[in-house]
Amino acid sequence: MTRIFTFAALFLIAFQSIASAQGSPIKVTRMGNGLTVILQEDHAVELVGIDIWVKAGSATETPALNGISHLIEHLVFGSTNKHKAGELDLEMESLGTTLDARTSRDWAHFSATVSTRYLSRALDALAEVVTGALFDDQELDRERLVIVDEIAKKQVQPIEVCRDYLAQALYGEHPYSLPIEGTADSVSKITRKDVLDHYHKFYVPDNMAVALVGDIDPQQAVAEIGRAFQLLPNSPAPQQAVSEIIPPASLVEKKIEAPYSHDYLGIAFLGPRGSDYADVCAIDTLMTYLGFGYRNWMHDELANRMGLATDTSADFLTQKYPAMISLVAGITNGSLEKAKSAIFAEIARISQQGIPDASLALAQRQLLGEYAFQNETYGGRANTAGFYFAVSDPQFASQYIACLQAVTNQDIIRVAQKYLDPQHAVIVIVGPNQGGTR
Repeated sequence: MTRIFTFAALFLIAFQSIASAQGSPIKVTRMGNGLTVILQEDHAVELVGIDIWVKAGSATETPALNGISHLIEHLVFGSTNKHKAGELDLEMESLGTTLDARTSRDWAHFSATVSTRYLSRALDALAEVVTGALFDDQELDRERLVIVDEIAKKQVQPIEVCRDYLAQALYGEHPYSLPIEGTADSVSKITRKDVLDHYHKFYVPDNMAVALVGDIDPQQAVAEIGRAFQLLPNSPAPQQAVSEIIPPASLVEKKIEAPYSHDYLGIAFLGPRGSDYADVCAIDTLMTYLGFGYRNWMHDELANRMGLATDTSADFLTQKYPAMISLVAGITNGSLEKAKSAIFAEIARISQQGIPDASLALAQRQLLGEYAFQNETYGGRANTAGFYFAVSDPQFASQYIACLQAVTNQDIIRVAQKYLDPQHAVIVIVGPNQGGTR
């Protein structure tokens, strides 16, 4: 009874957190230089979540400069116009916080949560990151080695390697096919001039957003942001010629040899873009049922009941352009064709019948709970609003809950038929046997 009560209590807290996040509307404004400002006022505690988002991820790269966005993320915390290497970190530590950063296909972002009284100083430090980085040669050499080491370590993560191969096969010439961290070869050849050119091209106000959530006065917050980011050049967002993403005309299957203990099966489909809100919410729900939710089908059925897989994983990250839907499983010896058939049979069943009502309700509860916990802090809510700025519209951060709750089994059937078409799938088999038997 204790566990049941605790679980129920956690969901009560979760939905209270959701209500709190919805209570104060998100305000989006655009400053004279083009910088987007996202504000959400909440005076429950004297804290402010700060998040800076730049539309500068691996989708802005070429194969020759693959990894440069991630490399910049590593480098901006070093020497700047106002600070020596390490001083920015010390400054943030003196405010009782740390700087965090991440890079993906569509974006890079930099964040911190501080006491209200330190907001001005924290904004100054974060502004220095995106306006005044110097990219010292020695720091560049050091971070290159760090990233090349990260790339090498990734090779012993077969599920991640499998996803990279899926992206290459699914996206073709589109930059979504490039690995976010780059390759050892591309990163090792990136010069300081390359870094500076990329930084000055993409780190411009028309391509960025500053999100503040928490104990703020909106008018004063806008003034503080204007002061802190006044050195940003008044340049328009860069125009990119990005190739159109077209689903494969027919089934694509590739076999790739790799030194793993067994084969990995990856299946991918081209999913919705970030602005297709109804489809995104339905795919989130479907994928929670299939592979990344509590008691999901791949784990319970494919692995445990059928014994066809060891480890399983599913992934769908909302992106600006059509995002990849992927299912990956480590296959038990000699079970490749059975596992593949089982996955496509379940997809065919869902395309006709949907998923059980209880499974639909469970998937929605899980997603609502995860969303609540991700947004129970000011930093989490600033992160969510900034993320949707990068892939669609920051206002969707306050609409996602209603969108998710509106998903029905007819929506599940519709998106399964629309996106999970076996005739337009990509399949990769990665491992020592590539689907054969020992």
